[in-house]
This record gives sequence, C-alpha cells and structure tokens, in this order.
Amino acid sequence: MDKINVVVCTNDTEYKVAVKNKLLNDRFEIIGYSEIEPAAKTRIQGFVPDVVIFVVNSEDIDTALIDFIEDMKLASIGAVPIILTDSVTVDNVNMAAEAGIRRVMDISVSPEEFCQSIEKLTAKERKYNASPTGERKTRSRVYAFFSGKGGVGKTTLCTNSAVSLASRGKKVLLIDLDLQFGDADMALDVEPNESIVDLSRDQNGISLDSLLATCSTHPSGVQLLSSPNSPELAEYVTSAAVKSVIDIARNYFEYILMDCGCALVDPVITALENSDTIFMVNDVNILSLKRAKICMNVIQQLNQKDKAHLIINKNVKKNTVKIEDFENLLGIPAYAVISSDFKSVNSSLNNGQPVIMYKPRSPIAKDLAGFVDKMILEREGTLKNDTKKSKRKNK
Repeated sequence: MDKINVVVCTNDTEYKVAVKNKLLNDRFEIIGYSEIEPAAKTRIQGFVPDVVIFVVNSEDIDTALIDFIEDMKLASIGAVPIILTDSVTVDNVNMAAEAGIRRVMDISVSPEEFCQSIEKLTAKERKYNASPTGERKTRSRVYAFFSGKGGVGKTTLCTNSAVSLASRGKKVLLIDLDLQFGDADMALDVEPNESIVDLSRDQNGISLDSLLATCSTHPSGVQLLSSPNSPELAEYVTSAAVKSVIDIARNYFEYILMDCGCALVDPVITALENSDTIFMVNDVNILSLKRAKICMNVIQQLNQKDKAHLIINKNVKKNTVKIEDFENLLGIPAYAVISSDFKSVNSSLNNGQPVIMYKPRSPIAKDLAGFVDKMILEREGTLKNDTKKSKRKNK
C-alpha cells in the first residue's frame, strides 16, 4: 500500500514527540515539521503531504487559528487537515468543520485509533481526488522546450505558454536553461536580482524557500528562475543542481517549463531526462529538418523518445519543406502547429509584453492558446487520443 506522508505543525516540541509516538505503523512517514507561523503555508505545501496534523492547546483554537489553517487551502493539494488538542469541545469541532478541517481529536487517543482514523480519512481523500481512470492525480508536470537550432522561436513559445498558464490560475515555474545566452527575462520584461547560478552556489543547499527567494515574479504570476547574467557563469550550474531544482519544484508548482539551450551540455541533458514531456521546437526549413533529426537521435540514445513531441513554429502556407517531412523523418506526429507572425511577436517583444497579452486576437496568440489548452487537458487526463491527422493550414 502507498505510504501516507504526514507533516506535523506545532510550536510545542513535546507535541511533536507525542505525534511521532502515535504513528508507529510502518505505513506512515513524517516527512516534515513546521511551526505555526506565516511561512508555514509555503513550507507545508512544498512537502505535498497526505495529512497535516495541527497540534495545539484547546485554548488556542480560535478564529485566528482556523483562518490560518483554512488559508492554506490544503484541499487543493489533496491533503487532509487534522487538529490534535488536549480537550475536544463542541465549539472547536464546529469551528473546524466549517473551515473544512476533517477531524478534531484528543491528544490522548490511542495510537491504534489514531492510525485507523488517519487511514480512513486519507482513503476518502484519495478516492475523491482520483481521476476517472482510477489513477491518483499528479501535482506537477515538467516540460522541456528544446531545439538543436537557434532562432526557431523556442523562448517565445515557452514564455508565452508560461504566462498563459499562470493567467488561468496555475502555479507556474519557468526555468531558463539557456545558460550562456538565455533571455527569458527580457521576453517577460523582468529584472532578476538573482539567477540559477546563485541558487546553485548556495552553501545551505537548494530548498523550496531558497528557490522561491531566487525567482522573479512576472505580473501574470509566473515565477522565473533566470539564466546567468554572463556566459562564463554557466559552468557553475551543475547537473545535480538542475535535478535538485526540478525535484523540489515538483512539490510546489503545477507546471514547470524549461527553456533549454541549443547546446547539449550536461545540465540540459539532465533537464531532458528529468522532464515528463520534451517539446522539440522547429521552424519549417531544411536546416531545422536536419537539426531535428540529429536531436531525435540524441533523444533516442538517452531513451527519451517516448517523451518527445514535435512542435512546428513559424508555419506558413506555402513552403518547400512541409510538416509531413518532419513527421516522416522523426517518426512522430506534430503535437502543435503555431502560425508565423513576425510582426506581432516583434512588436510585443519591443513593448515588453508576451504576444498573448499584447495582441490576444492575433493568429499566433490564438494558436498559442490552443497549444496551452491541449497541455492542460492532457495533464488533467481528459484529452482523448486522436489518431486522425488534423487539417493544417499548409495543406
């Protein structure tokens, strides 16, 4: 059976020990502790627990505490909130129930009864959060935007997708892994104070708190972990650091988008291996076709071909090179086709706004919106596989 991951939230060391002594069943694992303080929300959500146990004295169960727990929105991550206290009263049970707290229990409850109650509550929560296929929903998905050729519009596609997702209320992290010449910060018109280099060199290690502190925030809500501000600093970003960032970010963000550089350096390879989906971005010309084949060969050698999705960007109606040429050469169908719209993209960049916000009615903005719709539907498990080829503008 799956482990039940527990976070204990209390200001009392004795209470921490008491909870630990009750969870003697091998099925339970305490994955973290937190004080009852403002920073607890980010910390607890970062753990992505199954159960959060708040241990407090009965006199401390008041409106402020209930609001504090309710504000965490633990249901959004599938976590069960429980209060343990020294005296259970009708009033605190009613207050807790109104805030969505699943159970208020006496601290003197036996370990057997305590474990059984948590197992039942967790089982109900997992059943409620299960997808129609019976699989438990995942909290995050990692996308690597990759190309072996520069100038294909990879950064434009990645940054606009991130902004579109965030504008729909999603928690989005954008990682600029073009470590020498990344410009996602310019595409989003943000000025980062720190970059992935600072995070990699942090002597205290990489944590959720340090990741969030290093990121810059776009008005849409996108958190950007920017590339180094000077090419020579790229060597300080290790594969281990990239993997740590991805692993930690998975616990907090719903969508993690990585703008990978064209060079197949170790950090980029690590990003490809640790992603759930690799978007191979290409424009329609013979050079892209050649580079796409080379990149696919590398992806196959890394045993990552099943993740690869073909994206055709800057598509035009009349072209010697066709989308079918890419599909036949790579052996995969086009996942998305984005129109060529240089004027709109160039104007949006010069004005410091993503094209989906600057010109939302432009052809490229509509194509990008459709692309993001597909990402969301696919992640939620409601997108049906369509084996039929869609009609395309260049046919």
